Amino acid sequence: LVAAALVFLLMAFKEQYPILKNQQELEDLQSNVETKKTNDNPHINWKKLKRINQDIIAWIKVPGTKIDYPVLQGSRWNEYLHKDYKGEYCYAGSIFLQPETSFEDKHLILYGHNMRTRSMFGSLHEFESEDFYKKYNKIYLYQPEKAMKYTVYSVYDCLDKSTTYLTDFTGDKKDNRWMDWLSMTIEKNAYYPIKKKPKKDGQILTLSTCSGKKKGDDYRLVVNAVIK
Repeated sequence: LVAAALVFLLMAFKEQYPILKNQQELEDLQSNVETKKTNDNPHINWKKLKRINQDIIAWIKVPGTKIDYPVLQGSRWNEYLHKDYKGEYCYAGSIFLQPETSFEDKHLILYGHNMRTRSMFGSLHEFESEDFYKKYNKIYLYQPEKAMKYTVYSVYDCLDKSTTYLTDFTGDKKDNRWMDWLSMTIEKNAYYPIKKKPKKDGQILTLSTCSGKKKGDDYRLVVNAVIK
């Protein structure tokens, strides 16, 4: 029994060590590139980040969570699903945008794994609590020459292939696709009533991660936020 227990402990350590190591490396990166720990202006050393990896295009910070990470954008779909900020294999992956998307898009989506350690986008599940939302409901997204602040307005679970992930609103003037989509995100809100609602103008940021075992593999937890 002791031998069996040791084997299982070794297996568990082998599985968790790379994840914990990746989180520690990200925390070290935060210390190396952020000269001031402020939300409005963290003073990120973009030159140092670009020397590490040219695919690092932004930085995201969500107060009250572990989310304080670089944002990656590769040239292939889901390229950083299992690659770290250095471009090396890592199961936990990175926070990333899909290729051919832009920070100027009306609907911007960032993806990240739902890690059991609450790293990456695992701590988005904190938004399932109304008490948490009342205390923390801001998201900060930084680029080399711009800082964007968002306010959370909708939290819900949806299928991976749902209209939540719609980003193409061409022809909007004729069919009101954008307004219909905004209404959908408000109606989908599930965990508690939120007063802040988006208007017609203004970018929407969606943070997406897996819902977890309770909902099933095909479901995603999404947090919609409107730019402030």
